[in-house]
Amino acid sequence: MKIINIIVVLSALTLASCEEWLDLKPDTQATEEQVFSTSAGYHSVLNGLYKSMGSSNLYGVELAFGMVDCMSQQYSLKIANNVTSRQLYIDAGDFNYTSSYLTPTIEAVWLAAFNVIANANNLIQNVENASEDLFKEGKMEKDMILGEAYACRALMHFDMLRLFAPAPVHDDNQIYVPYVDRYPNIQASGITVTPFLEKVITDLEKGRDLVKEWDTSEIGVGLQITGKARFNNQFSFGTVIYDDYSNGSKIDAFFKGRGYRLNYYAITALLARVYQYAGKHLEAFNCAKEIMDFQVKDYYGLQSAFGKDDYNGIRRGDWDSKTDLKVISNLIFAVYNEKAYNDLGLEYFFKREFYSGSYPTWLVINQDVQKIFYTRGGVDESKTDYRALNMIFYATNSNGQYPISGKWFISENEETRDENLCVLPVIRATEMRYIMAEYHARNGDFGEAQNILNDIREKRGCTEKITVGSWNDFVDELIRDARREWISEGQLFYLYKRLDANIDFGKNVVRPMSRSEYLVPIPSNQSL
Repeated sequence: MKIINIIVVLSALTLASCEEWLDLKPDTQATEEQVFSTSAGYHSVLNGLYKSMGSSNLYGVELAFGMVDCMSQQYSLKIANNVTSRQLYIDAGDFNYTSSYLTPTIEAVWLAAFNVIANANNLIQNVENASEDLFKEGKMEKDMILGEAYACRALMHFDMLRLFAPAPVHDDNQIYVPYVDRYPNIQASGITVTPFLEKVITDLEKGRDLVKEWDTSEIGVGLQITGKARFNNQFSFGTVIYDDYSNGSKIDAFFKGRGYRLNYYAITALLARVYQYAGKHLEAFNCAKEIMDFQVKDYYGLQSAFGKDDYNGIRRGDWDSKTDLKVISNLIFAVYNEKAYNDLGLEYFFKREFYSGSYPTWLVINQDVQKIFYTRGGVDESKTDYRALNMIFYATNSNGQYPISGKWFISENEETRDENLCVLPVIRATEMRYIMAEYHARNGDFGEAQNILNDIREKRGCTEKITVGSWNDFVDELIRDARREWISEGQLFYLYKRLDANIDFGKNVVRPMSRSEYLVPIPSNQSL
């Protein structure tokens, strides 16, 4: 009899109510037959996939502000005045992938991702064979669970490919990462990049079709109208959710909090990301455009669900009074970890001050070398761009102040702290606009690419217009903006890698990454 571990997400707000969880045995184990005998069991296993994604080895730390961002040269990891970082992050910044400090973390990332994949495969195999009668909402609910499981499997595979294989621009047709699509599969064989990406796309398209019925229904779109609806279950006046379903209270908790789940729009956005990575730029553009064109009607008329960039919460002067540090109006999909402050050890990375001879462990933003908030013309926009003015916190020790990401600011108010830190961004609407701009630039329409980037900048407080007259101009401006938008979110390394773009390493060294730098070695222990 198979035994599986059930990971429970204890959040009534976003994923499911406490009453819906399995009555687990004291050792938190249950037989597979027990778990998959009720709809609540399927809910718990699905939610367990998302909870695992929020661990420190995945989107909690290493695939967010940790290892991957160090590889992007985003931080000053060796600055003077006794500000130090963990040696593993210094080694990541040096691309020293075989170091005894970094190797265990690389292995942990690999194993954590494939653990999610294994559990997704087990869920897929069981729910495919389950009767629709097991679920309160019948086929629609069954399809939602199955579709999200396919999408979770695809997302984890895709990010392992982005780390452990060359980008298509450097594809050498060699075998790299395995695509594991059955459970159990202890020693799967690697495949080449192109068929791997085709499998990712197939899973995402299948998943999107399965979740579409709920997410595109009148109720489903009402759950997506704003960031507050997607992530906080706060719904707009004049929507069907507010008017006909008592502001959402009549909707089962399992079907809400869709921003924390791979819903139809999140999968569409992820498809845009994958299509672009695969060089399918028209398909990427179409998916991105679908996201940005999506509108929902409320009392005031049609509203853009993903086109509003609301920075009001982070523009308050006092850091302890700031809310919405992750700017959820712009988020399409994020992972949730209600205990992020403790589980992820965030105090270690983002403590507001160090004194009394202690050695700070901040991830200090590399503003000087990267010139993050300077334009091509040398204009310093750090006093106007909200992403600098309101989202960079200056931490303190006896030697001075150091810029760290304000997205992870640790408020002294525990309730505010936990509300801000529990959101772990994975994909933003800004990226959809980058994808659309790049499509235009690749087709020679530099004016439209320029317009999109200028609109992004204007919404973030930048009044100076940029000009884009060539492909090189576009890449330069895209990277300049992405370095600001994606601070501590784990995406910049992949952008450099995909475009084979120049990075400023300091000391007059500006060049793309070499193969030994962009290609993280697959762990020698590949047990899945």
